[in-house]
Amino acid sequence: MNLSVNKRLSSILLMTFAGFLANAQTIGTFTSVTPSAQTHNLILPASHTFQRIIRSGDALTFGGTLGGNPDFTGYVPIVASSSNGYLSISSETAPAECAILNLSFDGLTKLWQVTQSGKVDLPVAEIGYCAGFCSGTVTPNNTVMVCEEGTLAVDGNFDGYNDLGWIIEIDPATRKVINQDGTGGVDKLWAMGNQVHENVTIKADQTVAYWGADNGTNGFVYKFVPAVAGNYSNGDLYVLQTAGIGNGTWKIIANTTITERNNTISASHAAGAYNFNRVEDVEIGPDGKVYFASTGMGKVLRFTDDGATVSNLETFIDNVDFTIGGVTAKFEWPDNLAFDGDGNLWVLQDGGDNHIWVVEPGHTAANPQIKIFANTPAGSEPTGITFSPDYKYLFLSIQHPNGTNTTTQTDAAGHDVTFDNPTTLVIARTENLGNGSILPVQFVSLQVQTGNQQVALNWSTSRTGDNIVFIIERSLDGTRFEKIAKVSAHQAIQNNFNYIDNQLPFSAKAYYRIKGCDQNNQCVYSAIKMAKLTNNTSLFTLYPQPVLDFVQVKFNNATTLKAAINIYSADGK
Repeated sequence: MNLSVNKRLSSILLMTFAGFLANAQTIGTFTSVTPSAQTHNLILPASHTFQRIIRSGDALTFGGTLGGNPDFTGYVPIVASSSNGYLSISSETAPAECAILNLSFDGLTKLWQVTQSGKVDLPVAEIGYCAGFCSGTVTPNNTVMVCEEGTLAVDGNFDGYNDLGWIIEIDPATRKVINQDGTGGVDKLWAMGNQVHENVTIKADQTVAYWGADNGTNGFVYKFVPAVAGNYSNGDLYVLQTAGIGNGTWKIIANTTITERNNTISASHAAGAYNFNRVEDVEIGPDGKVYFASTGMGKVLRFTDDGATVSNLETFIDNVDFTIGGVTAKFEWPDNLAFDGDGNLWVLQDGGDNHIWVVEPGHTAANPQIKIFANTPAGSEPTGITFSPDYKYLFLSIQHPNGTNTTTQTDAAGHDVTFDNPTTLVIARTENLGNGSILPVQFVSLQVQTGNQQVALNWSTSRTGDNIVFIIERSLDGTRFEKIAKVSAHQAIQNNFNYIDNQLPFSAKAYYRIKGCDQNNQCVYSAIKMAKLTNNTSLFTLYPQPVLDFVQVKFNNATTLKAAINIYSADGK
């Protein structure tokens, strides 16, 4: 082989290897964000970005506006497409609503567009009153199932069935409820039983469906085997009887008559069903095991379905502390679950700090492999999660954020986004979503170090223009931030920056973040880092605690310097 051929071959191999590395950067490839208390913003890894799709109250094409409290956010591909599909957004409201958006991905701008939108027709005369649409699923038939998270023994439309506590199947193309049994008008899936439904998942061959009841005392796990695969109007209903770990048995529940279907919970008790304390999601893993979130127990469990029995029922993720980025965070209140193309389990947290967790397939208690993908905006919880078929795009909603959130951040489309209203998003790696050049700066890292009565901040960026200004912000509670300094980009040494805060507040700890803005006031936030402050806790004392009618402030400084003291109530006033 001559030298020129060898060089050409080396170049080809290098390009192939580089292409392999680029393709290897899947949505689950990221550096964990540091867990923190909620702020006004959505904090993602520097490798990822988001695009706002719609907010509650935004107008829909075919009348009305998007409902409040968006929950299950299901991407339904059109002919298996990852660039054209329907997005179903359920509203956890009373009465319930479900909106269907037609989405298309623009390959030039790398942004998603809503081409039309409208609400699903929910005919009360045929299916009764609907409320509390929570989680759900996208079926192998490319339909959507939504679940009513509540029961009500009232028959408002006089069909014999309780109005609330069912699963409903929807055709996203027509925005109509599906008539499964083929008789009369449309129907809810009565044969799947009446309980506080939260979620449902279906095997790829549509021969089995699983779900759990989101109830503290009736948190049972169910299985439904349809008489005809893919049709859930008739079939056998089972509930899991177990000691809570190890093995279990599926106990059949009568579900033929209206009375039997209305009384699924009492029949489950009679069958000796095990209470898992609020089962908020069930998913089938790539390993074939069934995974489910026990929100009340703070755990994710899994088992193998052997047909008439289950085996290997065990805890996959326990309710324990994990140290991530030097900060301890508790895994608690697991809610929505979803698997990506690499077998990572994504867990949305409902309570506490409401993180988004990612758990790798090899995770064990002895060898934890768990990261935090996002810190969510103040007051909110992340809800509903699905992926595009190529797993490049993740769809979810930010439910009930604080209306007092005020700070903005720039999304992939260049829009200023304030999370003061429920919002539906798409998230992806930066190379797959939006034109990266619109972002004024890309943060790589932020480090804080305490010593000698000062805090040293050091941060770096992957790109920075000379027109960028960095604003250093500090907070005592991780929510309310104030500007303390400004650093210009031309002060950088190879995109590395630093600032010394030597005017420390009298507090046990302080939170820092950096805001990078260009001349058009387009801004991006860094991650938030906490610094522990020493010898700064004795400036003043408050008593009595808790405060009732009055509070006394004792100022401990021996100097005559002026002092400004802000006192906040527990609700932030």
